[in-house]
Amino acid sequence: MEAVNLESLNQRLRKLEDIEDIRRLRMQYHYLLNENLWERFPEIFTEDALVDFGSIGRAKGTAEIRELYLKIPKNLDLVKQFIHNHMVDVNGDDATGLSYLDARYARAGESVIVAAKFTEKYRRTPKGWKISECLVHVFFGVPITEGWASKNLHQVAAFK
Repeated sequence: MEAVNLESLNQRLRKLEDIEDIRRLRMQYHYLLNENLWERFPEIFTEDALVDFGSIGRAKGTAEIRELYLKIPKNLDLVKQFIHNHMVDVNGDDATGLSYLDARYARAGESVIVAAKFTEKYRRTPKGWKISECLVHVFFGVPITEGWASKNLHQVAAFK
């Protein structure tokens, strides 16, 4: 029987725990969003974080991030997001992740379906893992009456 290398085992365990903590952070993001807890979004980002929703909006730092997320309920009557296939790679105190989004929104009495991809960077902080960069690439955002076979797949307007 081969001797157990405790140092190697501890490193592997820590990496698995880090991955699970980061996946929980991604789930917390969608919990805050789906439960309309807009004021709490700065809690999950680093102080210098970047959030980029493309044409919808962009924010740098927790003060701007707070303002960006507070715009969501002013622009959308309903927001429900469901995340899939969260892949995480950890390298010490930094990590990257990619996940896919399936979302349902309501805006001005119209039902909207959205598909997107989150590409993120994470950083270990004294308070645990935080999101340091959140880039969202929208594949399509269309009224459900039109569907995603439409030629105009990007109908999600910028936040006011």
